[in-house]
Amino acid sequence: MGGNLTTTARNPRYEAHENPSFLTSLGLGAQFSLIASATLLVTPVIVAQASGRDEPYLAWMVFASLVVVGASTLLQVRRLGLVGAGAVLPMFTAAFSIPFCITALVDGGPATLTTLTLVTAAVQIVISRWLVILRRIVTPTVSGTVMMILSITLASVVFGLLDRASESDPTAAPLTTLATLVVVAALTLRGSPVLRLWGPLAGIAVGCAVAAAFGIYDVERVRLASWVGLPSEWPGLGIDFGIPFLTLLPAFLFLGVIISIQANGEAIALQRVSWRQSRAVDFRQVQGALTGAGVSNLLAGIAGAVPNIISPGIVSFTRITGVASRRVGYVIGCLFIALAFLPKVSGLLSTIPGPVMTGYLIVVTGTLFVDGARTVIQTEQNNQKVIVAGVCFWIGAAFQFELFTLPNLGPVWQTLITSGVTTGGFAAILMILYLELTNPRRMRFQSRLHVDALPDLNEFITKFAARRGWDAAMKDRLSAVAEETLLTLAPLDLNLDLEEDEDASDERRLVVVASSDGPVADLEFIGGGNEANVEDQLRQLQQHDSETPVEEELSLRLLRSFASSVRHQQYHNIDIITVRVAPPGT
Repeated sequence: MGGNLTTTARNPRYEAHENPSFLTSLGLGAQFSLIASATLLVTPVIVAQASGRDEPYLAWMVFASLVVVGASTLLQVRRLGLVGAGAVLPMFTAAFSIPFCITALVDGGPATLTTLTLVTAAVQIVISRWLVILRRIVTPTVSGTVMMILSITLASVVFGLLDRASESDPTAAPLTTLATLVVVAALTLRGSPVLRLWGPLAGIAVGCAVAAAFGIYDVERVRLASWVGLPSEWPGLGIDFGIPFLTLLPAFLFLGVIISIQANGEAIALQRVSWRQSRAVDFRQVQGALTGAGVSNLLAGIAGAVPNIISPGIVSFTRITGVASRRVGYVIGCLFIALAFLPKVSGLLSTIPGPVMTGYLIVVTGTLFVDGARTVIQTEQNNQKVIVAGVCFWIGAAFQFELFTLPNLGPVWQTLITSGVTTGGFAAILMILYLELTNPRRMRFQSRLHVDALPDLNEFITKFAARRGWDAAMKDRLSAVAEETLLTLAPLDLNLDLEEDEDASDERRLVVVASSDGPVADLEFIGGGNEANVEDQLRQLQQHDSETPVEEELSLRLLRSFASSVRHQQYHNIDIITVRVAPPGT
């Protein structure tokens, strides 16, 4: 998008811990929650109507969806223990789950949908717990690819709304979409900071006015709804492990994987637009986001609602507004819940004409695609994995838009395969696994995390260099990198404490995994949790270089001079420092 947005993304006005004024927070939270409510309600409305459910069930789905996304949004912002990201990551109904949810309701009923949604939640919680082990599969490449595919998945739903509206009036629908798009794009790209904030809402208001003028805005449900109230019926909580559950189980298991990958990508992308200065991704926050998303689907299953994802529009919204403050997240969550108890307002949002939402969501899908591509390009150094992202995006697009004829595989597998998110995401996972399995065999070293391990570590590095056929200069460089990284993970002032408490030292282990990519070596150091991030420290040294470094910086400066790149991933209780080393003279 335009240059103004790029500047905002690099220099947000408010980071997560900073608070804008109450009126600004309320205005931004109201804008996002109103727009998001209108779009997130599309999923439960379509699921309820397409599965042939009655009006009371539809009312319950709308109510439950708003309450669940509101409560889980607050959980993401507040962060309780290991649950939640501590950032503005509003939850949202998963549009790509629509066909699976419809099939579950038609074949098995609400109890089957509840059971399958709980299974999806369990998958997400397991992945969040073992993210450090699954990091070679749930990579930024896979996450960014899924985000790009999500943009076209959302686009297919959006333009489906336009197609259905065009059937009744082929002129009014496109003109309504165009009016909405022109206002949103004009204000977002070239408006003042205030107009950019309110551009989406202004575009929707103009679009609704145009739709009303053409007579395609049906507000009958809104007129009949009460101002304040609760749904008249609750479908009840039921568990069903029958044939429909077993038939749909593979689809919902993979749905849990895809939602986890999407949450991983959104959490990483949000961090990149929420900081003024470039920083290493905090994977502890990513783990919290994944766990929070899993708990959100746990609540959705209990409430009988549809599965949830992290809102695909929050990264774009944060980039446009320049506000990543948690205070805005609290407003968003509270307003979601408040809207659930206002049937007339939620009814108004759920009846916004499809052409209006199409005009607004065109901008959202475009920025979502860009965010996914940026996640791949900025975090991936391996060109082969960048190619994987491009190939799998087009695989997902081909299946999503059915660009070729598929054999009839039955309703469940047909639905699974024709979803671009599932096919493209699965292809990305398979191709990443293929690259991992066909890499030259890795060598592994384990010891106590202590400077006393240095002689054994040097012996390991010597064997690794000899096995790869590298010369003495490369071996010496690898040894220097290994020594400085070990000193960074196990600083000298910590050694006294470790020697005094032998039991504590045994708990801190070091694992080094050595691999190669042609003539380039990759050393992965896995150790106990550290507070400081080495990647950030190296970046700070580069930005504030001095001729007289302090003693504590010597290891970092030597590491910077020997290594081609350093990446520090911090998970709960585990640090992974990946150092890439090129041969001398390259």
